[in-house]
This record gives sequence, structure tokens and C-alpha cells, in this order.
Amino acid sequence: MLIKLDSFKNNYLFLLIFIILCIRIVSLYFSPLEVQGDEAQYWYWSTYFDWGYYSKPPLVAWIIGFFTSIFGNSIFILKLPSLLAHFLTSFVLFNLSKAFNRNTEESLWLSITYLLFFAVSLSSNIISTDPFLLLFWSSSLLFFKICLNKKSIKNIILTSIFVALGFYAKYAMIYFFLSSVVLISFTDNKKELVKSILIISFFVLIFISPHLYWVYSTNWVTFIHTGDNFNWNASLYNFEQLINFIVSQFFISTPIILFIFIKQFAKTKKFIQSYSFEIAFSLPILVLITAQSFISRANANWSSVAFIGVTMIAVNILYKNYKKIFLLNTALGLVVLILISVFIINPPNISPFNKLMGMEGAAKEIQFLDESLNSDYIVFDDRMNIAKFLYYLPSKNKKLKYLSYGDHPGNHFEMLMPITIDEITNKKIIMIHRYDLPLNFLKEHLLVKQTYEMPNSKNNFHISYFE
Repeated sequence: MLIKLDSFKNNYLFLLIFIILCIRIVSLYFSPLEVQGDEAQYWYWSTYFDWGYYSKPPLVAWIIGFFTSIFGNSIFILKLPSLLAHFLTSFVLFNLSKAFNRNTEESLWLSITYLLFFAVSLSSNIISTDPFLLLFWSSSLLFFKICLNKKSIKNIILTSIFVALGFYAKYAMIYFFLSSVVLISFTDNKKELVKSILIISFFVLIFISPHLYWVYSTNWVTFIHTGDNFNWNASLYNFEQLINFIVSQFFISTPIILFIFIKQFAKTKKFIQSYSFEIAFSLPILVLITAQSFISRANANWSSVAFIGVTMIAVNILYKNYKKIFLLNTALGLVVLILISVFIINPPNISPFNKLMGMEGAAKEIQFLDESLNSDYIVFDDRMNIAKFLYYLPSKNKKLKYLSYGDHPGNHFEMLMPITIDEITNKKIIMIHRYDLPLNFLKEHLLVKQTYEMPNSKNNFHISYFE
């Protein structure tokens, strides 16, 4: 589907989208910020192909691998796919809006509103799984809606492909089926809808079967890690976590968008009749994750896919009834976009920005230290730190090891490159340690020869030399 711009106003809206794209590309290109731990971990995954990795499905690594194999390993290229994924999502949302018979102007406003989400302005500068999940979630909704309007095997297969790609991005794609079940309760033609969902489920299982086999062959490591994130073994029923999560949801999109959505529940029956599809693919997710935040904890982005439906409803209501508030919401999004862009280009001397600078210098220091001392191993106790050094110190990658106590591996690096205390006895090692426990443990077995200061003490680790 192509965007047909049939008025001067629409031309200006399209120009605004182009300006947002330019601002994001320029700020990302000129940013001095270095990679964070998760980004470096995804990059390391991308250096070899697999059907899954320790804590995530494989799509983010595949995409990074595709871009870096063509354009190189610069930080700009590493992060660029997230930015592009968000703009592709805005294009998909334009077409999704048109599938609901909404006019071109409103559909462009939906694209702009999504691009000006507070969370999107931030995550466009970070390579993560969420931009790709949102892209394929939106694509799944688009073709599922088309399928509901005009059922065909082509639309069912396209829906299945995008749902499967969503699973390869992040397991939160499972919400698609939860929401589909809720949608069944809203529709009159239940039998046809159930049939379509079952066929889609069948195709999705076929498409993700290589990943499911990988999960099985690795003793369900990814599923176990995902389950651990729910943290149900910790202290349960936490009102503070609940309040924190609820507040955070007002800053995923903008406070205005979520407020407009919540306000509509005062007229429940009419609201459900008008927006049954969007409600089915938003409200159950918000309720479920809010409950999880109270039971234990929940990260703000766990509900991100729900905001596609939330925003479709809010934009439709604002466009029809509250255009001044709509413009205020857009202005608010633009202000946040500009502020984030300024901070990205000229980072303030505060945390967390300090933790994203100085790693390149630290890597050079480690390289000099290793060559001076002729160490046998460079050992870590934190996955974020080993991931960053794998990125910034590729010449020493074979020496990099993760200190393991022989238990079930707690992260990807402990699984792939573990080293135990027995293996470093009578060896010369450089220890990059974030925590005191491994350091104290090693002191009981090895002589501490020297402790070195970091070139940037804000990088959240220290260096010690043992033999």
C-alpha cells in the first residue's frame, strides 16, 4: 500500500515525518555514546548464526548481523536498525488505520503520534528487541484485520508469517493469541474467527519450529530465563512496584494518549462496540502486566505492544473531538524528541550517560595491561562488562572468560565461555570485577599482585591482577 497525499495538509504531515527521521538519524550519527551491555551482547550474538540465544529469541542478532556484515561494526550501524524499525512501524500503522476506513490525514497523524512516543524517541537510539516486536505486532494486526474484512489463505499466511517473526523478536508476541481469544467474545461470527485463529496458530508453530527445537535442545534455557524474569520466588504483592509500573505507563506514549484511552471506559458499552478490535489487542495485556507488577514486578516496556491499540483509539478520538489537545500532544512529543536528541549528541555529566562513555579507553588500558603482564586469561563476573569488552577488545576475545562456580549458567557468557577457580589456579589473570564476592573468593586462593585504577571510574567495574 502506498501513501497517497491528496491535500497540502497531508503533505505537511508527511514532511513532519521526514523531519523526525532526519533528527533521529543526525543525533544518532553524531552521538558520542558507546554501546551498553545488552547492545554489546546482541552484537556478540550476531557474530555467529543460531536459532536462539541464552535469554532471547534470535531475530535481533540476525538483523544486527545483516547490517554489520554489509556496513561494518560502528555504533551507528549497530543501533540504526531500531530507528528504521520504528519508521517502518509508523508506515504499517498508517495502513492499519486505513484498514479501519479512517482517512489519510488521520492515518498520518497515527504514524506521527507513534513516532513521537516518549519511549520511541528513546529506543530509536538503542538496539533492542522491542522495535522489532512492535513492527511485527503491528504488521500482524494489519493483516489480521484485512483477513477479518476479507478472508483468504494469502492473508492468513501473511498474518502467520508476521506473528512468527514477532515470536522470533520477543516472546511477548504470545499476547496476540490472548487478545485474539478476547476478540472472539466481542464478535458475532465466532465460528469463523476461531477457525482463522486455529489455522494461524498451526502455521505459526511450523514457522517457529526451528527455534522451538533449539530451545528444547538447550534444556529450555530461554524459557527458564523468561520465567525467572517474573520473579515469583521473591517477595510477592508489592504496592510500590504496582504504583511505579502504572506511573511508567503514562510515559510509554504520552500522558495524554493513555489518559484519553482510560477516560473512554466511562461509556463502556458504546466504547467496546466502537473499538472492539483495538480493545482486545490492548486492554487484556495492560491488565495482565499490571497484575504481574503487583504480584512481583514488571518492566515498563513489557506492555509496549498494548500501546498500538491504545494509540489507535486515542488518535481517533482526539482527531474527531479534541484537535487542540491533539496538537498539544504532538508538541509535547516534539519537545521530548528534541531534548533526547540534544542529550544524545551532547550527553550531560550525569548517570546513566557516564556509564555509556569511557569504554573504548578502558579497553585500550586492558590491552596494554594484558600485553605488559602476559596474562593467561581476562576474567569477568558480570555479563554486561564481558559483553562490552568483547565488542571493544576483539583482539583479546579468546582470553575473555566468565567466572563460574559450576552451577546452572546464569547468563549467555557463563554458558559459552566459563572458567572455574580450579582452571585459573597457577595462572596469571586480569580480573574485571563489578562485585566484591568474586574478588574476596579469589583472594582466598590466589595472591593479589596489584590493583589498578580505571581510566574512567564511572564504568561500574574495577581491575585486579592475580597470579
